[in-house]
Amino acid sequence: MKKILVVFSLAVLLSCNKEEKKRHPHDHPHSMESENMYKDPNNPLNKLTYASKLDFTCNMDVSKYGVSDTVTYKGKLYGFCSTVCKDGFMKKPDEYLAKNQK
Repeated sequence: MKKILVVFSLAVLLSCNKEEKKRHPHDHPHSMESENMYKDPNNPLNKLTYASKLDFTCNMDVSKYGVSDTVTYKGKLYGFCSTVCKDGFMKKPDEYLAKNQK
């Protein structure tokens, strides 16, 4: 009985220590940790200055992972990880901006 309890305890401890991959919150084909998502120095969009370093739709740090789409809204340039996120932002931009003001 002690062996079963020890094995069960170890299994619980090991399963709790599993590092879960941080998946992108939308149905994008990439995860936030995938190598191809890191900021590509050859992408001209990554060289621009944005009003925020976050993609307001999914809260991905575009300064770290890079930008694949942009929009200018009320005179400010915003970067997004994908067209899906940009389109989501454009459906209710004032709501996203109000929620993300500090």
